[in-house]
Parts: sequence; C-alpha cells; structure tokens
Amino acid sequence: MIKQLGVYFISFALLSLIGYYLHTIALSQLASESPISLKYVYIFFGGFSLLLCANFSLLSRTEKFKDQLGFLYLVSVALKILLFCIVFSKHIFIEASFMKKETLNLLIPMILMLVLEVFFVSKLLNYSTPLKNAE
Repeated sequence: MIKQLGVYFISFALLSLIGYYLHTIALSQLASESPISLKYVYIFFGGFSLLLCANFSLLSRTEKFKDQLGFLYLVSVALKILLFCIVFSKHIFIEASFMKKETLNLLIPMILMLVLEVFFVSKLLNYSTPLKNAE
C-alpha cells in the first residue's frame, strides 16, 4: 500500500514538474502569458489527482465500495472541474473573457493529469473486479 502511494506521488509530482516546465518554455517561446499562474493550476490538478488515486486505492480494498468505484470516479471528475471553477473563479469568471489560448493553457494541465489518473484508476478497477464468469 505504501509503495503504491509512493508510486502515485512520484508519478504525479514528476508529471506536474515536467509538464509545468515544458508548458512554461512553450509559452515563453510564443511570447505569451497565462492570466492564471500555471504553477497553481498544475499544483491543483496534480494534488487533486494524487488524492483521488490514493482514495481509490483505499476504497478498492473495501467490499462496500468495490463495485461502485467506476461510478465514484465519474462523480470525482465532475467534482474536480467544479472545485477548479470555485477555486479559480476570480480568474475565470470575473476577469476578461478567455481567448482560445488561455482556455488551452488551463486544459493542458487537466488533460495531462487526467491521462495518468485514468491509467492508475483503470489498473485499480481491473484489479479489484474479478471476472464473474471465470468460475
């Protein structure tokens, strides 16, 4: 269990650092700036995805939630977007309307973390649900 949580932490930390670094380099090459600090966006999505995977790892070990993990994951993705909008509402809703590049700057970290998150959660779902017809 501790090893699995360590793998999650290292994976999300590395992806966040590498993604942030490459994203910042790309923005500086294009002479563009993001209205929201990308550092906080990467921290939010990386941290939320890490917590989500850790919680799913714990929930997959209990009989009560083992069959509902897929549904819980769908709810958690919607919750992540909702919490992001609440936390960054000042920048998203109050400031001037976003252009396509600002929207893309927010979607890139979300998609990066979502890919790794889906990888880990799908491994948990495949591991925790044995084939019913295998008997």
